[in-house]
Amino acid sequence: MSEVPTVEQVMERIRAQVRQHQGNGASADPAATTERPRQAAARPPATARISPEDLETLRSEVTTTAAVHLQVGQLNPRRPGLHNNVLQFFKKLIRRSLTWYTRPLHLFQGSVIRALQNVTTILQKQSAALRETAEDIQSLCGQVTRLEEEHKDLENETASLREKQRDVEQKLQEKQRDLEQKLQAEVDKHSGSFAQQAGRVDALVAQVAAVQEELRQAAAGARGKERDLRRLRHAVDAGNLPSPRPSAPTPPMFPSEVRHDAEFDYFLFEEHYRGPETVIRGRQNAYLEAFRGRQDVVDIGCGRGEFLELLRDNNITARGVELGTDQYLLCREKGLDVVQQDLFTFLESQPDASLGGLFSAQVIEHMTASAQLRFVALAYQKCSSGSPVIFETINPECVYALVHNFFVDPTHIRPVHPGMLKFAMESQGFRDVHLRFSSPVSDKSIPRLAFNGDSEGLQRFNAAMEHVSELLYGDQDYAAIGWK
Repeated sequence: MSEVPTVEQVMERIRAQVRQHQGNGASADPAATTERPRQAAARPPATARISPEDLETLRSEVTTTAAVHLQVGQLNPRRPGLHNNVLQFFKKLIRRSLTWYTRPLHLFQGSVIRALQNVTTILQKQSAALRETAEDIQSLCGQVTRLEEEHKDLENETASLREKQRDVEQKLQEKQRDLEQKLQAEVDKHSGSFAQQAGRVDALVAQVAAVQEELRQAAAGARGKERDLRRLRHAVDAGNLPSPRPSAPTPPMFPSEVRHDAEFDYFLFEEHYRGPETVIRGRQNAYLEAFRGRQDVVDIGCGRGEFLELLRDNNITARGVELGTDQYLLCREKGLDVVQQDLFTFLESQPDASLGGLFSAQVIEHMTASAQLRFVALAYQKCSSGSPVIFETINPECVYALVHNFFVDPTHIRPVHPGMLKFAMESQGFRDVHLRFSSPVSDKSIPRLAFNGDSEGLQRFNAAMEHVSELLYGDQDYAAIGWK
């Protein structure tokens, strides 16, 4: 039977194993310990040098210790007989008498063995984690090596590109200097000629501007002559020869202090202040979408017929109502369906809910307040369900529009506030009434003030001036749009 090692021998073996483990993990040379980080910083390791310790010897010693611990206080077996019985009796007696000594020793040894078993388990887990870490570090070392090689290649390419850039910049600078010298020489050579040419260009521009003004005046005169011819043909067709001055005042388009056309030539006035027909068609094109798919639309106060032309070009049947003779004749010459009649007389003669839509641009401001409300009421009464109705007029919330657009026309009677017109339409029963503003005075807005250190007071001042600028130079026109 092999000799069983004592507890002291087992503990000595464990201590030797621990000392050996500590000796492998620590360096014997302190100088080498301090030098290693410097070398690592200067040149990263190419491979991972982490190798977990072998714990097989430690596990074997712990197993042996546990076996010895189980033999503490045990009786050695012998051959049966009287001698053995006597010895067993005395051994049991001695074991019982020494219980006060062996029990603490047994408990201590058990605690030590359990602690060593826990330490072994922890070391096994740490060894496995250390092995995985070594594998990860090995992979990272390979990646670092590849990145170092790529970094060196990029540095070489960058250096080559910088060298090429310096060469290109130097060549460009040389070419720029040559071009500047040649350009300066040409400028010095032809400076006198340039001045002469500039003077000639200025003179030509002035001549062109003068010719354009003459052409504009001639075109306006031609429009007046064409109007006179239309008047003459109309009078001849009616059997009434025109007289130099009408014996009776011609009814104005709407009530005003202007008694007849001889006192105020509204046709040429509109040509000058209303703008060219192409411009008006471009502005009114924004209203076209509301009338798509509609039929029997009426343009009240159609003027020169710009919107009627838009409707005709988009296959929307429409009629116009115009009281002014010159405008009426011009529309008839264009082949438009227009009647010369007072708008209230025309609307009252139409059956209720018979019109497919109503459009009226720059007309309602020629009426008194009661007539404006009557106009809105008749529009709702005569249009069919779902028909669009649009009233366009001057925006009185823009001071510039009032001064330059409203008061310039002597036949204007009363500006129509957008809030009032919207309310009037909603009161009659129009639905989805909204306002569309247009024609802003964009070139006359008040600029913001800017100083070093934008204070709160300056911000409030600029905000207030924005409101003032909107009041003075806002949108010149607006349209109230609703559906029956």
